[in-house]
Parts: sequence; C-alpha cells; structure tokens
Amino acid sequence: MTAPHIFARPDFLPKEPAIGERWSAEHNRYDEGVRYVYRFGAHELTLFWAAPTPAEVAGLRDADVEVGLFSHGPAAFLLYKVKNVCEWSDASFNAHLLPEAERELPNEAPGDRARLKITLVDAEDGIVRARRILSLDKVMTQALKHALREQMAAPFNRLTYDAAVRDVHARYPDSDALAAVAEVVEAALG
Repeated sequence: MTAPHIFARPDFLPKEPAIGERWSAEHNRYDEGVRYVYRFGAHELTLFWAAPTPAEVAGLRDADVEVGLFSHGPAAFLLYKVKNVCEWSDASFNAHLLPEAERELPNEAPGDRARLKITLVDAEDGIVRARRILSLDKVMTQALKHALREQMAAPFNRLTYDAAVRDVHARYPDSDALAAVAEVVEAALG
C-alpha cells in the first residue's frame, strides 16, 4: 500500500450527495454512460451503470484503477479500467462542454498529483452507490492539465467535436485499442 497523498483543499466545495442519496434532485433515472469533467480542483469521473452488483460496488471502492489519455483534435478521451470490475472504457471530453461559469482549469505545478474522484450512480434510480478519490500520477496530472488548457485556448465548434469523437470510435474498435495508442497510461494511486 502506498502512503496517502495530501491534497490542498479548494476554497469552495459544493455539498455532494452521500452514498445512498440521489445524485441529483432533478432526475430519478439516467441513461447508462459516463461523464468526465474537471471542477472544484478535481477530475471527476461519474459512472452511470444500471443496477450495479455488490461485487461491482465493492470493486469500484477497492480495486486497482488504471487511467489513460488520448487526444484527437478538439476531443480528448479519459480512459479508465477498474481491475475485475470493468475493462478499458473511455469518456470523451472538451472543456467547452461545461457552461462557461463552471469551466475551470487545473493549476497543479509540475511534480504535483491531481485528484480523481470516481462516483458510481445507479442509472435506474439515480442513487449514489460508491465514491472513491484517487491520486493521479505526476505525468497523467500534467497531461490532463495540458489537454484541458489546449482545449480552452482553442475555438470550439460542437459539430467538429462530435465529428472527432465519431472518427476516433470508427478508427479504434474498442477502448482496449484506444488504450494501446494513448499518450499516457498509468496506474492511479489510492
């Protein structure tokens, strides 16, 4: 087991739903999928899975996690794999997809480690089933910081972004193939 990493606390953290509470008061159900954003000083990966099993919930809390990054034009992909829970999967993202008031850029100095918060939400009832905070390696921290800063500095066109996502999914048959050509793939700590 590695030593715990201490993160600086952001100036503001919104109240989050606890495990067993609804992820959002606005919705009771969600389409299955994944959402990646950077906000409040952390990378957030939210998994919307239909009826996660007790083994999936336990594995998400405790199993080894690998992460990767692949970029293609205006689209970047956060890749993730949870040992014995899910094989390589990906979440496409662009910082411009968040409302302007919610956009935030990472500011970790070289050598710092960023936080990755993973939340598992039952898509069938909207209840948070598991949450975990991991430490990203120094290289992954800087790679995500660079990708998000490049996205924010570039003009954004939703049609071009959607075309880039489709192009990547057409070119690579699955997330395993995408992980094989990713710029960075590393184990998360914690």
